[in-house]
Amino acid sequence: MRPRFPRPDIEGDSIVRPCRGGYNANMSNTLSSDQSASVQPVTLPITTEQYETLVNAGAFAGTNGQIELIHGRIVRMNPQGPEHSDPIDILNEWSIESVQRRYTVRVEKPIRIPEHLSSSEPDIAWATRRRYSQQHPGPQDIHLLIEVSQTSSSFDRTEKLQLYAKAKIAEYWQVDIPSRSITVHRQPQGELYRSVQTFDESETIHPLCLPDAELVIATLFPAT
Repeated sequence: MRPRFPRPDIEGDSIVRPCRGGYNANMSNTLSSDQSASVQPVTLPITTEQYETLVNAGAFAGTNGQIELIHGRIVRMNPQGPEHSDPIDILNEWSIESVQRRYTVRVEKPIRIPEHLSSSEPDIAWATRRRYSQQHPGPQDIHLLIEVSQTSSSFDRTEKLQLYAKAKIAEYWQVDIPSRSITVHRQPQGELYRSVQTFDESETIHPLCLPDAELVIATLFPAT
C-alpha cells in the first residue's frame, strides 16, 4: 500500500506549514501575486577553482572553440579562421623577437583572476619571466595583454575590458581586424581605463613595459 502523507492546509495564497504537534498558522509564508511574479531564477557563478577542476577532469575535451571563464560564466568563443589566426602568429613572432627573454610570451594560455571569478585566455600575454608549472600567472604577473578581435569585438571591448581593468592589467591592446586598427588601453581605474587611444594601420605603437619595442600595425594585416 502506498503511504499517504498529510497535505498542508491552503488558504488563498498562504501556505500553513507543519510544525511539531500540528499546523501553525503563525509560521505561514504568504506570497502576494506580485511577489510571486517577481521571483526569477538565479544563475550561480562558477569559481576559478571549480572551473579548473572541470578543466583538469577533461570536461571540455573535444569542445569546438576556445573555452574561458569570464565573471563566473563559462564562455565558448568561435573557432578561429585564417584571417583571425594570422595576426596572432605575427604578434607571437614580434613578441618573442622584442622581449629577448625579458618576459615570458604566452599564447592563448590562461590567466587566473579568482577575485573576479575568471580564467581568461588572451591571444598574447607578456608575463614576468619564470616557470608557471604549478599555477597560471595572475594579473600581477602580466605586463602586456593583447586580444585579437574579429567577431568578438564587442565582447572584447566591454566585458573583457572591464575584467582586465578591474584586475589592474597595466596595458591592454585590442586588435580589431575589421577596422584594421589597435586600441591601446592604459591606466586602469575601476572598470575602465583612463587612457584609451586607437591607432590605424599607418601608425606604430610601443608597449609601456618595453618602450624600445615597436609594432608596425600594418604588418598585422594583408596588403590591400
